[in-house]
Amino acid sequence: MMVRRLFWREFWLLWGAGVIVAATFAAFVRIPTTPLAMLLLLRNHSQRPLLLGMEAIEITVGLAIAVSCGLLAAHRVGLGAPVLEKWLRGEAVKSQLRSLLVPSLLVGVLIAAVSILPDLSVFHPNRQLALREAERISESPDSAKMAEKLGRFVDERPLTFTSLTVSYLDNAIQGELTSRLFLLSIIALILAKITDSPPGTAGNRVLFSAVVVVAVIGAVTNVAWQGATTKMIYSSLGLIKTVHDSSWLVIIRALLRTIPGAVGFGWLYVRHGIESAIFSAFVASVVAHVLIVFVAVHLF
Repeated sequence: MMVRRLFWREFWLLWGAGVIVAATFAAFVRIPTTPLAMLLLLRNHSQRPLLLGMEAIEITVGLAIAVSCGLLAAHRVGLGAPVLEKWLRGEAVKSQLRSLLVPSLLVGVLIAAVSILPDLSVFHPNRQLALREAERISESPDSAKMAEKLGRFVDERPLTFTSLTVSYLDNAIQGELTSRLFLLSIIALILAKITDSPPGTAGNRVLFSAVVVVAVIGAVTNVAWQGATTKMIYSSLGLIKTVHDSSWLVIIRALLRTIPGAVGFGWLYVRHGIESAIFSAFVASVVAHVLIVFVAVHLF
């Protein structure tokens, strides 16, 4: 009974945090913030009630499935939210928070530094050609009509400190609850079953194999999503993309965007719990923003 009660308290806190932050972020942004709602927009379904309804379903139902199934799988392999669990039991958590602070900060800063690499010119040899193509399109007779269509995919409202902070929190909480607590835990449980690991725990080999599998899934998903969304946007605008990067460049950019974060946050989750991964993901977003601003101011 106590274990079940702890599970549900843990679920409601994690799910509630995810839903509140995601809903707040959605309220700040004019365009859809969830994958399926964005996919509907890309397929020319611009009805606001439909998009809002899909966002609401993805946020509430999607997070409910991710958190509940993720916690169940995590507890069976010795993972989860150890700091939150100790706090719910009324135990002191200061020493545990101190132990995860330094590694979370270090991993966040390192991942932030790596995350700006895909935007460097060396990985975009056709950037000038793409800019000239964009200028040619903007000067065409149909530019006004295309600008109106393109406006559906762009939120022209200025970014504020609050909206940026909420977006980084949403990315950290939703991303880690889905990718680490849910996906990594499920894969670790499957691998533990295959290797006959004892119930309630899994060896380092199983856990870090799950980290690698999640990293690979993230890279493949990134390549597929970027390619699909770009194709659908051009199709919606009635354009044919004439500037193409080589496949190996696309793959390298995807690997740099996904693999370091998946491995770093996965390692933190395995060693210190989902709280550490969420905090580190938030730090990575903030530091990456600071680095991008610094590079833009000093190099351009």
